[in-house]
Amino acid sequence: MVLSISPVFLNAQNAADILQKMDAQAATIKDKTADVVMQMINNKSGKIKTRKAILKQKMPYKTLFRFTYPPSQAGIGTLSLPGGVVYLYMPAFGKPKKMSHIANSGAFSRSDFSTEDMGPRNWAKNYTATILNTNDTAYVLNLIPKDQNKKYLKLIVTVNKQHFFPQKVVYYDLQGEIIKEADYQYAKVGKIWTVKTAGMTNFSKAHTTRIINSNVKLNQGLKDSDFTVKQLIPAEKRGK
Repeated sequence: MVLSISPVFLNAQNAADILQKMDAQAATIKDKTADVVMQMINNKSGKIKTRKAILKQKMPYKTLFRFTYPPSQAGIGTLSLPGGVVYLYMPAFGKPKKMSHIANSGAFSRSDFSTEDMGPRNWAKNYTATILNTNDTAYVLNLIPKDQNKKYLKLIVTVNKQHFFPQKVVYYDLQGEIIKEADYQYAKVGKIWTVKTAGMTNFSKAHTTRIINSNVKLNQGLKDSDFTVKQLIPAEKRGK
């Protein structure tokens, strides 16, 4: 008996394996703290606004981000929680404010990244994949969202063969046009790979955000209590 297996089936099988490896690698990072430089770039004028911040994350989807520079924005912070819940703290207001879905629009600290971009993707659960191309260092995957209420038609993702993190992600809107593109560079902290720099270009806005991480610390055992609304308020301003 001769068994015939479709190349399309093999492609789907191999692509699904890659997504599972991507999820497994992402799962090696339980929590993270870092000093961040955020560059906001106007691609038409070339003007760059630089911000500095401290980042604290607990996977999945808990992120506390507090600006330290420029002085006019020092102390401003955001707390992102599961379910797309975001709180904003501004020193002038004195207390955190929950942001509405319309006000937030999914943006992370008014950057070109969304809050979803800043957390684990659950690739295998959320996407159906096929392999478009492969070379010595990377796979190129076509990812179709499984969610019927999707906001993207597809993603084209370049996956590094060494550590199975994405090097590049191209986002297509529901009309099939490229709307934004992300690129990532990685470095090891101990034995764990993590993002060193991340860039996101929004083509409709002609704008790019670049995030540069330093003093990165991983898997310190951060607790859920480190990501409460109270923690969003600077320690010196909290009531007893």
